Amino acid sequence: MFERYTDEAKRAIYFAHVEALHRNEQSISVKDLLLGLTWESQSLACEIGSLKENAVELRSLMGIPHLPSTLLPYFRKAKIPLDGDGKKALAYAVEEANRERQWWIDSDHLLRGLMRFPNDAERALLTTNLQVEALRSASAQHRKKFPSPPSPKGARLKATLKKYWLRGLIVALLLVIFAYLKSQG
Repeated sequence: MFERYTDEAKRAIYFAHVEALHRNEQSISVKDLLLGLTWESQSLACEIGSLKENAVELRSLMGIPHLPSTLLPYFRKAKIPLDGDGKKALAYAVEEANRERQWWIDSDHLLRGLMRFPNDAERALLTTNLQVEALRSASAQHRKKFPSPPSPKGARLKATLKKYWLRGLIVALLLVIFAYLKSQG
């Protein structure tokens, strides 16, 4: 599922998991994803969105305490799934990458994915004056200076084939049926 994600984006999702563990949550929410993006100051999302500078304000706007609310949060081992909005944010991140014709999904795509639909993280980001279009522009300028690595060989072809194989199978089946009916006359 995460083969298209950059290491930076994977770390942000990991840190979102840690944020959810800190508060003993049952699922990873959009709030956790946004806070996961604030952990690394060198990430593209932090760079274009000034997330590190606004991390404390973002926590406050979302009503999340700065200190862990569980006893020994780092020793707790649990797999926590994404909630519905978290999954939606990741789906929008994929759309953002596809929109730019980028194979790799980076932290800036995750940030923009959070801003694509109404949610707590989006409201907090709007309060800090971030706009999706401004983030898209900043991402495009960054990628002009620092292009993304190429996609793995055949990755786009495999993705396209996977997407359209069922349609092709149905069309081929219909052609065979049509040819058979035509020969029967």
